Amino acid sequence: MSRFDRLFARYAEILPEFEAFVATLGTDAPAQVRVNTLKSDPATVAGILRDGGWHVEPVPWCPWLLTLTGGPRVALGGTLLHGLGHIYLQSASSALSALALSALPGQRVLDLCAAPGSKTTLVAQSMEDRGVLVANEPSGRRCQSLLANLERMGVTCAAVTTYPGQNFPLDGRFHRVLVDAPCSGEGTWRGPNARPQAVKDAFLRHLVGQQTTLLARGYQLLEPGGELVYSTCTYAPEENEGVVASLLATSDALVLPLGLDVPGEPGLAAWQGQEFPAALGLARRLYPHRFDSEGFFVVRLARPRAE
Repeated sequence: MSRFDRLFARYAEILPEFEAFVATLGTDAPAQVRVNTLKSDPATVAGILRDGGWHVEPVPWCPWLLTLTGGPRVALGGTLLHGLGHIYLQSASSALSALALSALPGQRVLDLCAAPGSKTTLVAQSMEDRGVLVANEPSGRRCQSLLANLERMGVTCAAVTTYPGQNFPLDGRFHRVLVDAPCSGEGTWRGPNARPQAVKDAFLRHLVGQQTTLLARGYQLLEPGGELVYSTCTYAPEENEGVVASLLATSDALVLPLGLDVPGEPGLAAWQGQEFPAALGLARRLYPHRFDSEGFFVVRLARPRAE
């Protein structure tokens, strides 16, 4: 039995094709980059990468994302394209929640857990750098990478704040809120060099408490008719369906279709004796053997318009 078999054995009954899932975890995820349309365009970037020796394929459901194979023994993070902010090293899974947010130019948008800025800069790209984007990150150390990435990618519409997310001030309302919550990170454990660690029960309970309060505050900050995307890079139902179910039980939140045609599985109907609202079937679980990237959970929510 591999380390992945042991680590994820508790998901064997809910995860489709469990053996294929475990086998895929032992392989490296594909190299993927996101083209920064604030500075360039996919055709230009793809041409430069091909000239540099990479084989380039666009991701079918998002032309801003490119999958790279082959290429020289040069780290993409050391290329001029990266240094000048024309590309961001970002997996398709990581990009999904920011794309599902569908932020529009001119809107007021909040990224409640912003560092290091991969999703924040993608939201700014969706907004065409027009409107107000609040990038909140309570960690001063992590803020440094957030600020560096905002500058590198040419984002000018963002303001950085440092509140604990669950205590973000309630004196403003937003058209869109992204809550990409801190999590156990199980979905990032992939590849022959991965060193996964079992998540202890006490830490899991801490995470769930933090995620629940972050999601509740994010929902409070939505204006009527606004939309929120909640995401994690983990498979744990406690951190995913369980957290969203708590919000649905205590608010008037609605679950919306994700709005993106990706090969994801629906949210769970139940877990360990707990039944979840049927609407959570609209959420999406991304598994590496079905969606060749990292593991992710994404759900799109809305606050009803005032009568």
